Amino acid sequence: MDFVTTAERAATVAAPPRTRHIAGAGTPADVWQSWLARMGVTRHTSPPWLTPAQRLVVVAPHPDDEVLACGGLLHGHLARGGEALVVAVTDGEASHPGDPEWPAPRLAEQRRAESAAGLLRLSAGRALPVLRLGVPDGRVMRYAPRLQATLEALLQPGDVALTTWRWDGHPDHEACGAATVAAAARQGCTVAEAPVWMWHWADTRDPLIPWARLCAVPVAPDSAACKRHALALHATQRTPRAGGLPPILEEAILQRAEWGAEYFFVEP
Repeated sequence: MDFVTTAERAATVAAPPRTRHIAGAGTPADVWQSWLARMGVTRHTSPPWLTPAQRLVVVAPHPDDEVLACGGLLHGHLARGGEALVVAVTDGEASHPGDPEWPAPRLAEQRRAESAAGLLRLSAGRALPVLRLGVPDGRVMRYAPRLQATLEALLQPGDVALTTWRWDGHPDHEACGAATVAAAARQGCTVAEAPVWMWHWADTRDPLIPWARLCAVPVAPDSAACKRHALALHATQRTPRAGGLPPILEEAILQRAEWGAEYFFVEP
């Protein structure tokens, strides 16, 4: 049985989007890098919360989030012989609203293909299982209970569940974060939450951000190259959209993807 039925998908496609707190140019990357260097964030070349003996379960709200959030970590884990599973929650079909070239069904198919190509690049030559749920893009919150139940059935004690931060600013990211945290708690799993959009809307003084839980995982040169190539394969997200809209993956996002480390909120 499909996670989302055809009738459910059709019923949600025209619903108005939730308010999102992402706008403007955002906080410059050099501001973050300078501040993070001064802050002395804990750095784990080999994170103690993820060993090669553990399975890494990546819960990605949209195609490309698995690359942005943890492409370097995923590549390195697989290269060291670790096991992984990617749960692709949506197909990202809402990224080009009103674009006649990219109606939702065609865009969903294309973004699934881009995701598959990118993951092949990150998989270090290994078979990487992917579970695609097909939740409507922009509507993950409506399916949060079902998503949590699905994740509870998938996760096993000892797994590390990695997803987007539960306060990331994008409603789908937040819904995936909250569902993953709840499911992992039920199954006794470690959770790592990756800030993706936080770097855009927040600043260094934001009281919402749990800086004490932030850790950095340096990205090795070979993993960085694979991450860069994987992100380049998401062509629909790197080109301007209809109506004068900029690409989803603007220059600031691409700059953050080139940082020498990936950042995660992890419970101590």
